[in-house]
Amino acid sequence: MKRSASGSAAAPSKKRKTDSGPKYYAVRAGFRPGVYSTYAECSAQTAGFKGAVFKSFTSRSDAEAFAAGEKIAASSGDPERFYAVAVGNPTGIYTDWNEAAAAIKGVKGPKYKKFGSCKDAAAYIRQYGSPEAVEALGEVIPASEAVLALESVTSGAAPPARKTATVKSAAARADSGVACPAEGVLQIYTDGSSLANGRAGARAGVGVYFGDADARNVSERLVGEPQTNQRAELMAMLRALEIAPLRQTVQIISDSQYSIKCLTEWAIGWKRKGWKTATGENVKNQDIIRAILDKMDERTRANSTTYFHWVKGHASDRGNVAADRLAVRGANLP
Repeated sequence: MKRSASGSAAAPSKKRKTDSGPKYYAVRAGFRPGVYSTYAECSAQTAGFKGAVFKSFTSRSDAEAFAAGEKIAASSGDPERFYAVAVGNPTGIYTDWNEAAAAIKGVKGPKYKKFGSCKDAAAYIRQYGSPEAVEALGEVIPASEAVLALESVTSGAAPPARKTATVKSAAARADSGVACPAEGVLQIYTDGSSLANGRAGARAGVGVYFGDADARNVSERLVGEPQTNQRAELMAMLRALEIAPLRQTVQIISDSQYSIKCLTEWAIGWKRKGWKTATGENVKNQDIIRAILDKMDERTRANSTTYFHWVKGHASDRGNVAADRLAVRGANLP
């Protein structure tokens, strides 16, 4: 892939053609999905939302269908574009030039470029972005790999070599997946909180964030014992999968590497050993872990995929911050 020496691209010299009729802005994945009549309204729902999916239409019916997750055929003259902003505020991958332009406006020495694929855009950010920009990409872990490995264990077959999904920093593996915009993918932020975690009288809460003012959001006390942070984080994932439509592909976004590794890596060995650890002890939190795996299996049979995406906790990710607040609020409930 050819890049300029500086890694930056010049702004387009010509303005794009615009339609004379009204435009409808469909937000499929954003803080509040729906159809908006102005770009400013659309931008308010997508700016800063990782993996935002949105598009403009001249037909309201097409916009409504796109926002609802339906496949809308693109015209041959309108190929999909991905704008990588490696140095900007904020950095990330955008699917709309106006969004990307806003992210580089006023930034000294911005680095950005247009690509035809999300993968190439992510590679550009890894090459030219700061460690923070690379870390913000995060990593997507397809649970289908773990499900296939678990199924092979159940059938008695040896698990395929190196098929286990693992959680690593994006900078450590240049060919890893990233949270690229994907049509029809429902993004759900989950988190758990435990006040006085690990001590007597601990109170844990569960937080699930679908979007601002979304009726599906969850803020509740963790049921049962022990009231630990790890159980709350796992329960948040289970609640998310219980609420999400069975036949819709979802991306669970969490700051818990423990929870993600439980489901995509460690569970394979645990299941083979009858849910025992290497020292012969019972696996902790296996009741919730096994319930989540059952949900993942159910979703796989329904031809939908469950992805896991790790983000750094207590940082600048708005969705993660919102899920954390819901979890803390839940921990404070009676």
